[in-house]
Amino acid sequence: MAETSSMTDNLKAALADIQQPPLPDEFYLAPGYLLLSTLILALVGWFGWRLVQHYRRNSARRLALQLLEKINLQQQDAANQILLLLKQYLQTKKPGHPALALQSAQFVAFLQQSAALDTPQPELDPLLYGPVPNPAAVTAWHLFAKQWLIKHKELSLYV
Repeated sequence: MAETSSMTDNLKAALADIQQPPLPDEFYLAPGYLLLSTLILALVGWFGWRLVQHYRRNSARRLALQLLEKINLQQQDAANQILLLLKQYLQTKKPGHPALALQSAQFVAFLQQSAALDTPQPELDPLLYGPVPNPAAVTAWHLFAKQWLIKHKELSLYV
């Protein structure tokens, strides 16, 4: 029996020398998940970049709408201020556009055509060159300009 206990002790000692692999302590994702997360991150980045570009592209429109609201419609030259604001906006978006050199009635026709507005064209000549502008006509011109700034498409400016 002495031999068996020493043999058992030898076997136990030999078993104690066997190295066990360490248990994994980190969580590893499969390569498919890493590829999918990279793709999703790239898409989110692309959509964010497009959103920033859209915000920047419309900054001139937002500024023009703010300045349009600040124009006092009771002033004598309110219609001229609105016309100048629209031409400045057009100059900002498309420098040297042919519509900038048009007469006032033709310019208003261009505005209506470029935004596909259903509202009737206001008569601009009496507002600009008449002795006392009609307040209702100035308000209609203001509303027309506001609708154009809201509804026009930027691609329609590139004639």
